[in-house]
Amino acid sequence: MPDDTAPWQRARTASERARRYLRAQGYFAATVVPALGAAQNPVLRIETGDRFTYGTISVDVGADVQARERVREALTLEPGEAYDAGLLLSVELAALERLRASGWPEASLGERAITVDHARQEVDVVLRYLPGIYSRLGEIRLHSEAWNADFILGLSPLEDAAAVSADGLRTYRNRLLSLQSVSAVQLSLGEPDGEGPRELGITLEHAPRHVAEVALSYSTSDGGGATASLNRRNLLGEDQLFTFQAQLQTLSQGVEASLSFPHWRRYGRTLLLSAGLQSEETDAYDQQELTAGFNLSRALREQLQYAVGAELDFSRVTNPEGVSDAISVQAGLVLTLDARDDPLEPTRGYRARGEMVPTATFGDTNGQYVRLEASGSAYWRASESWVVAARGRIGSLVGAPIDDIPADQRFYAGGGGSVRGFDYQGLGPQTAEGLPSGGLSVAEAGLELRWRDTSRWGGVVFVEAGTSGDDLLPAVDDMRAAFGVGARYYLDFAPVRIDLATPLDRRDGETPVHLYISIGQAF
Repeated sequence: MPDDTAPWQRARTASERARRYLRAQGYFAATVVPALGAAQNPVLRIETGDRFTYGTISVDVGADVQARERVREALTLEPGEAYDAGLLLSVELAALERLRASGWPEASLGERAITVDHARQEVDVVLRYLPGIYSRLGEIRLHSEAWNADFILGLSPLEDAAAVSADGLRTYRNRLLSLQSVSAVQLSLGEPDGEGPRELGITLEHAPRHVAEVALSYSTSDGGGATASLNRRNLLGEDQLFTFQAQLQTLSQGVEASLSFPHWRRYGRTLLLSAGLQSEETDAYDQQELTAGFNLSRALREQLQYAVGAELDFSRVTNPEGVSDAISVQAGLVLTLDARDDPLEPTRGYRARGEMVPTATFGDTNGQYVRLEASGSAYWRASESWVVAARGRIGSLVGAPIDDIPADQRFYAGGGGSVRGFDYQGLGPQTAEGLPSGGLSVAEAGLELRWRDTSRWGGVVFVEAGTSGDDLLPAVDDMRAAFGVGARYYLDFAPVRIDLATPLDRRDGETPVHLYISIGQAF
């Protein structure tokens, strides 16, 4: 037999929801009658009646007169206005935030009282708050010895002797948690001495001091290799990070050491010192290089960052033109706008980067030129399982002929980090022997369609194109394209990437298919 109670149950459920909604909008005298229509479908007969208004609006904060004034300043409700439960809750919370921002950081909500008077068609409201102790900032005391106290106190957004705000404490805590050497933060306000200021105590828990990392990669165009790094956190007590990295790959081998100083001299500014030694052997050139430099970066806004820096480069380059020793001095400016939702696995947003690097080269090669480069990527989630990703890059060397620019400073295209499907440095000008010679300009573009199911597996289909050339502006007509497919296995931090790519217009002597194995998305 059919279940005749089901339509009635749906009608009663719908009527109860309608009553709750109408009461929340101030229709306390509304009548809602459930019924069944001719087709046995649920029907509601509703008479809303008059909408009730606010009557008296009272505030109870105990004996704290100042706290009552702060709450009253935030209350925008007036007697006679139409009752709205949602608006009442938002106003109540706004008043609480006003308290917490005005010297009562520990304030909380009490139990509100709402009385509906059907005779007057009014709603009387009593909002109750537990303000706690009015607090002015006293001494900030660090209870952990691993950090320089002046450095930790210098990150505070709080002003001495000023009213303590919950938002200020939250900001300070987040700043401390953002330090690489900190894994946990506890902020505690001490008891006041009468109406005097309250001491703020800070207890920090240290993150692991040493972190080792290893990355492996392989491709038929770039070869295989490994990169290992050892990181030492909080080297000098101010969250400095010392990193030693060793690289052993088919095309290059080298070591690099760097030391970063976060919040150097002011909040949000980072100083990075680095030095490295590298040997590189490619079809275009062989190189031995010693570098040393610095980089100073700071966030201009939440997503916009600038960096200025300089680097001294001693290199010996051997190419078809011969052997040349050169000293290069670079001073650069980089602007980065990063609006991605996740830097490791972006699904929405974009990233744009612009670079200007004036360079002077002395020695066997002499030249003064400016390296201009712009790149970007964008991401769009088409559905729960599909993401469209696109990238582009364009660059130019301005101010010197190609012969006055060291071979290792020129632009190249092709390979795993450039255009998959082609040999490393395989796109662009070549010598009479058919070896890459590098160009004054470069252009690259890529489009990926990424799929991932609810498990750890995913896949991609991609098209990439690129070229480098002897002119200051890249010749888009000379760009060559490749098509590829790939599989992804997602670890907790990044995917393992396996890609196959082939040129769309393969020429004689070119490898038909290239294989790439690495960690992380291509871009």
